[in-house]
Amino acid sequence: MTVIEKISTKLLDFVGSNMTIDSELAEIYKYGIEISISTALNILLTMIIAFALGDPLCGIVFLGCMILIRSYCGGYHADSYFKCNCMMIILFSVAYGIGKTLFYFEIAEFHIMSSVLMLGFIPIYAFSPVKNKHKELSEKKAKKCRKISFVLYIAMSSIGLYLISLNSLYGSIIIVTLVEVSVAILIEIYRQRRIDNETQGNGC
Repeated sequence: MTVIEKISTKLLDFVGSNMTIDSELAEIYKYGIEISISTALNILLTMIIAFALGDPLCGIVFLGCMILIRSYCGGYHADSYFKCNCMMIILFSVAYGIGKTLFYFEIAEFHIMSSVLMLGFIPIYAFSPVKNKHKELSEKKAKKCRKISFVLYIAMSSIGLYLISLNSLYGSIIIVTLVEVSVAILIEIYRQRRIDNETQGNGC
């Protein structure tokens, strides 16, 4: 049992000692607590790195884009909270590093970034929202998430391109973050299909 799981169990036990919790919903509550703790840790680690880099606003921009759009379109999920935390650190570091490089060498030209964003929209259009066994969505809810993910991607892309036109580093970071979300979707779709194929193969 991981540290996050232990903390979640203790919190659930504390809540259960003060109020009645349906046993059928206990695991759902526990998972919700685990996700909340993991998300808070992701935010904390990202901001620590952003402060260390001397640019906390970069951390805020990255987290705002990553958390908001992934809440609706989904994507790759690590198989442990430790890996999830490590992945968030890597994604922020990559977004900052590539964004800084594009900005420093003045590569982030409007027409190039526009083309990149259009390619990045393809996975979101094709697969959003990505299925998640821990978060089942009704058909109505899935359609709503799909529409919101489209709106968010287009809105964030527009903001990113506008900031690039102003020669702002944050525009590059927004665009790289959106591309990371798209890549995460493709990775998760590939992973799910591979698991399905292996399951079908074992069943034959």
